[in-house]
Amino acid sequence: MAHINMEREQIFALNGVRQIVRDGGKVTHILKVEVARHVSAETADRLQTAIYNHIANVAINTIVNGLPVTITWTPADAAYPAYYHLNSVMFSDVAIHHHTQALLRQLIDRLNPDFDNGFTNGTIGVALLVSQGLKRPVNIVSGGFILLGAKRKREEANT
Repeated sequence: MAHINMEREQIFALNGVRQIVRDGGKVTHILKVEVARHVSAETADRLQTAIYNHIANVAINTIVNGLPVTITWTPADAAYPAYYHLNSVMFSDVAIHHHTQALLRQLIDRLNPDFDNGFTNGTIGVALLVSQGLKRPVNIVSGGFILLGAKRKREEANT
């Protein structure tokens, strides 16, 4: 049995994703917007909100390897604008990775003037971190444990 160690804020922020999975929905990728630690809390909040306004539930079109790729990131929880999720069976991890790189460049270009060119002069830093999609089915259990589906069935059969 593997433990997932998460900070309290991350657990609350991902409650929306956990509920989707519990209800039988699928989540193939999670996006986290990470603001550099040296940025003031006020600027970080403004930046998180600005990014939220640009990407939350918005179909974002980019070209990846000559093909149009449209991805819509859904906020994991409106109270935590740093986390988003996606259910994309259509695009590979590589396409989503390239799409996210292009999205980051677009966001920096759009938001740079609103933040006193902080991205250009290096006073503001932001990253978009994307999980890879799940490669095999897993059961997510309360308490932060993940059991592989086959192992859980064996354990249930032994009880």
